[in-house]
Amino acid sequence: MAKTSATGYLNRREDGVFRFLGLPTVMRATSEETNGAFGLLEHLEMPVGFASPYHTHHREDESFYVLDGEMAFVCGGEWRKAGPGTFVYGPRDIAHGFQVIGNVPARMLPMCTPGGFEGFVIAQKTRIEEPPSPPDMGRLMTLAAEYGIDIHGPLPAMPEGFGAGSDVVDLESLNRRWIAAFNERDWETERAVRSEDFQAHLSGMAEPLDNAGWAGFMEAFTTGFPDAWIAIESCVAGGDTVATRWTLTGTHRAEFQGIQATGREVTFSGIEFNRVVGGKLAEHWAMFDNLAMLRQLGV
Repeated sequence: MAKTSATGYLNRREDGVFRFLGLPTVMRATSEETNGAFGLLEHLEMPVGFASPYHTHHREDESFYVLDGEMAFVCGGEWRKAGPGTFVYGPRDIAHGFQVIGNVPARMLPMCTPGGFEGFVIAQKTRIEEPPSPPDMGRLMTLAAEYGIDIHGPLPAMPEGFGAGSDVVDLESLNRRWIAAFNERDWETERAVRSEDFQAHLSGMAEPLDNAGWAGFMEAFTTGFPDAWIAIESCVAGGDTVATRWTLTGTHRAEFQGIQATGREVTFSGIEFNRVVGGKLAEHWAMFDNLAMLRQLGV
């Protein structure tokens, strides 16, 4: 009997982010990396209302683990709600699908066993820098047939009132939504998360920034570092406050705060505390390693 070789594998959330059906997505593991056992994705942010097609896998079972937000799953015509920490199993040969409900975006790990379905995803991926757009349905249907997937169309109707979410604001999901909006340069969503009297207290700035000042700072920063990306390392909420530890990477392509473009890549860490009032971010405190950034720029 031939012995199958295997090796360890490690993947981080910021590795290879792309869009699949418009969603920021990371390929966590492929069939090749798991010796054919499974393929694992992470959808980093799914907006409220996003819905998959109603579909059936014939080659693999599909499972889902909800990390953030509130989801509704339908399997064989039966609807179920699922919040953070919920595992949902969709067996092969049974039609299923999902929709994001509630009042905040969702984050989820879909897994298919055995592996192989990830090829369907990779064949349709687009660059994360490209804005979300409707999928090419002709190509999607052709690929689905190649991968043994039946696309039945839109999801069945939910029971009346089933899609209503909780009125309780999930502070962690709210903060992740804000950072995801920055990563996607979705300034409309980023602004909608902030309150009318928002104030930001930043490292090295003597005075806090109001909404206009913050928007100007974000524009200047993303002009100077157009590929800037924030990876969340940890996020914890308590009371009316959510704390996040993050790492930012980017390339200095244009002038920023008087420093002319160097073309250098920078990586620095920070921690922020955000106070939430009425479901919006009212106060932002951020401490980050300015010295590390300046050193990397050669200043």
